[in-house]
Amino acid sequence: MNDKYLRDIILSFMIAGKDTTAASLSWFLYMLCKNPLVQEKIVREIRDVTSSHEETTDVKGSVESIDEEALDQMQYLHAALSETLRLYPAVPVDTRCAENDDVLPDGHRVKRGDNVYYISYAIGTMTYIWGQQAEEFKPERWLKDGVFQPESPFKFISFHVCILSLSPRCGC
Repeated sequence: MNDKYLRDIILSFMIAGKDTTAASLSWFLYMLCKNPLVQEKIVREIRDVTSSHEETTDVKGSVESIDEEALDQMQYLHAALSETLRLYPAVPVDTRCAENDDVLPDGHRVKRGDNVYYISYAIGTMTYIWGQQAEEFKPERWLKDGVFQPESPFKFISFHVCILSLSPRCGC
């Protein structure tokens, strides 16, 4: 490993992070436009958490009142962001390469070196996994008594958990 290699890896992560974040935020804003009641709940939650109940044009003051502690209290916002990522993952199709021979949960045999593609976009709308309303935008599915409840990374795979012996880089 040399400085050029390290620089290229860091740059690659920065570019990938910028693009996926921009795409996710675009889908989030789209979902808010299509769901004004969700938008109202998020605005109400932000105002409640930051104690800014009056409408203001002071963007700097509003931004300064949002710190890590305030973000931790924004349960509905977290749910709406997770719901957006479930329906519109930043990386809708991904691949893994088997490092060893293995058997997938459905019984399919995978040999060392085989590529396995999975479509997180499709998985996010499967009724088998998410219920009959899987295609609907419902941030409430992430809440229990108003508190955000994370799902298993094997169910909510927007962040592409590695499964079984499959790894992001082929060991061939």
